[in-house]
Amino acid sequence: MSPRRHVTAPHYPAGVPSRPPRADEPRFSPTRGWPVGRVAGVRILVTPSWIASVAAIAVLGVPVVRRVVPGTSPAVAVLVAILLGVLLGVSVLAHELGHCLAARLRGIDVIAVRLYLLGGVSELASGPVTPRDEALVAAAGPAVSGVLAGVFWLALQPLSVGTVGWLILLLLALSNLVIGAFNLLPALPLDGGRVIRAGIWGLSGSRPAGTKVAEIGGYLLAAALLCWAVLMILDDGVAALLPAGIAVAMSLFVVVGVIGERNDREPELAGWPAGTPIGSVARPVLRLPTDVGVRDALAATPGGAVILIRGDGVAGGVLDEPAARDLAVRDPAAPASLVTRPIPPEAIVFDDDDPDEVLGRARSALVDTFVLVDDTGVPTGVIRAADILAAAGRPPRQRRGDGGSA
Repeated sequence: MSPRRHVTAPHYPAGVPSRPPRADEPRFSPTRGWPVGRVAGVRILVTPSWIASVAAIAVLGVPVVRRVVPGTSPAVAVLVAILLGVLLGVSVLAHELGHCLAARLRGIDVIAVRLYLLGGVSELASGPVTPRDEALVAAAGPAVSGVLAGVFWLALQPLSVGTVGWLILLLLALSNLVIGAFNLLPALPLDGGRVIRAGIWGLSGSRPAGTKVAEIGGYLLAAALLCWAVLMILDDGVAALLPAGIAVAMSLFVVVGVIGERNDREPELAGWPAGTPIGSVARPVLRLPTDVGVRDALAATPGGAVILIRGDGVAGGVLDEPAARDLAVRDPAAPASLVTRPIPPEAIVFDDDDPDEVLGRARSALVDTFVLVDDTGVPTGVIRAADILAAAGRPPRQRRGDGGSA
């Protein structure tokens, strides 16, 4: 699959804004994650469980900091522990961005990276089409973690043992080593399981066969983690509750991931109708200025959709009709720009785009409204994700992101 073309405002002044989405965009929910920015164009989502994990690391890290670095005040210990939690999250993010870079190099679009408790996941618009693609994308994350572990280990060498900087670098080196090594285990949904699947896929020509083998590895790993948790409690009692709890949580993570892989390889009900362009399900679009009243904007929407154009000629967003109706009841003269949804790059669709690739984006649940543009960047239609799914005969579900890490 060839890489999808990306639209930027300087080349398509009437098409797409280049700014990141607002943090209060309605299509995001706490369970899916809050957008906090972009890295190299990849949207970063943070879930409440990730925030909880940073808080837990901060609480558990305070006594460690005060024990390893004698004389540290409680306030400084808290700040260092919070910093450690955040930096560990950044390490997971770097791991996932490794997957994203490899995916892009293989022509696979990246939708977002979502950070959650114990790990993260890369949301891709489509899955790998060859065993080589899957192996390279999967291996890229552990490779980044391994490089980071080595860099942090080298950086701490000149520092004195027992200092704050030494402790931070040591924990970062160890955590990245653990992240990389754990994800190389030959079990789904870990990266090692994906590499094993790619190998069997390449040898047998059957991706489902590789999935079955890697699933078995996942169940064996989950069972081993549970046994380890039980042994820790039997040996150390209450003192082992924390590491045992982490082992149980990791076991559940693996089981849920394996179940997701099983669902992902179930046959689809139908495909996109052959020979049908993606634009066949587009609604006609009307371009209005951003200061148009919400009542007037709604009056223009029957049978079509409204895109609001800023004074500089750049599309400011698509009118959110349900929100616009609510606002019109309260204040009919309010500007329609108050109830628009921004147009992120992944929402842009060209007439000649691969419909199955667009379908993958629709099923990701991160995009619910697409904008169809011509080769000059001018919007020519709006496509609802629900209409794409209905036309393809496929029920919506969250797409698994290749390269999940724990």
